[in-house]
Amino acid sequence: MAGLTKEQKAAKALLEKVVELSGLKAEEFALLSAEEQAAHAEKAQEAIDAEVLAKADAAKKPDEEEVDNSHLIAVTKDGETLEVHPSALADHKRIGWKEA
Repeated sequence: MAGLTKEQKAAKALLEKVVELSGLKAEEFALLSAEEQAAHAEKAQEAIDAEVLAKADAAKKPDEEEVDNSHLIAVTKDGETLEVHPSALADHKRIGWKEA
């Protein structure tokens, strides 16, 4: 026997969310007017969408990871300060930069 289609899974999840949020049983929900069902379904869909977004945000990596620049050396020249890699320190000193 085949499983549920994507649409069927979405409809089932929506009905489950309607039941959860409304406090109604599935049978009671079926007895509501189309307008009342639509109102409950809209609220349930908004809740489902919010949950999906929250999960996606939690799964995303931060846009910028904090970089450890503690190995860089501060140098100054003419009131300007830079942080340079230790391998570039000698080159900077040669052109007039001083360690801060």
